[in-house]
Amino acid sequence: MNLTTFLPHILTIDVYTLGNRLLDHTEILNLLNQLRNRNHIHYLIIKFLVCTGLSLPELIHLKIADFTKEMDRFYLKNGGRLRRRNIYLEPKFAVELYRYACEFSPGDYLFPGRDGVLRTRTIQKILKTASRLISRELHITFLRDVIALDLFQKGFPLWEIQAFLGHRTKRSTRQRIMLHIPETDHNDPRLFTRNRNQAA
Repeated sequence: MNLTTFLPHILTIDVYTLGNRLLDHTEILNLLNQLRNRNHIHYLIIKFLVCTGLSLPELIHLKIADFTKEMDRFYLKNGGRLRRRNIYLEPKFAVELYRYACEFSPGDYLFPGRDGVLRTRTIQKILKTASRLISRELHITFLRDVIALDLFQKGFPLWEIQAFLGHRTKRSTRQRIMLHIPETDHNDPRLFTRNRNQAA
């Protein structure tokens, strides 16, 4: 496993570098390109999920007021079983969201539904459409696992991945990563300590 010596001071997810054995970055870019041409709001919702790893309750309850004025950071208050936390956005994506918010004036919620809160069923339909476009089953748990594995392989320490995804314990983060790494590495005592000093 090649670990970077210097990691960014602020953890953000960039779709151009995100990818691993679960979901290759070319698949992600292909999906986003197709969605952009079909439905801009659906494109933003999927890209937002890919860049943040939000749970379904977090996504549908996210409000414009939760963001900084630059739209580059937001505070999650409605995480359900997940921890409250700050999440930073990759700068170019933050600009996309800012333009969307200015142009469409979505009101209280970042992605509003017809009667305010976006319905869970609507997000599920968007994910189902996205799955058809790349012939891969996409769901929120899977996308969160893609992020966890990607950050782990890039050298981020377990506690930082845990904080980003909002897991209550490091054990939860470790278990999600363990599901997707070769069994031959499971007994390596250094598996979750080798990243410990990588953070800047």
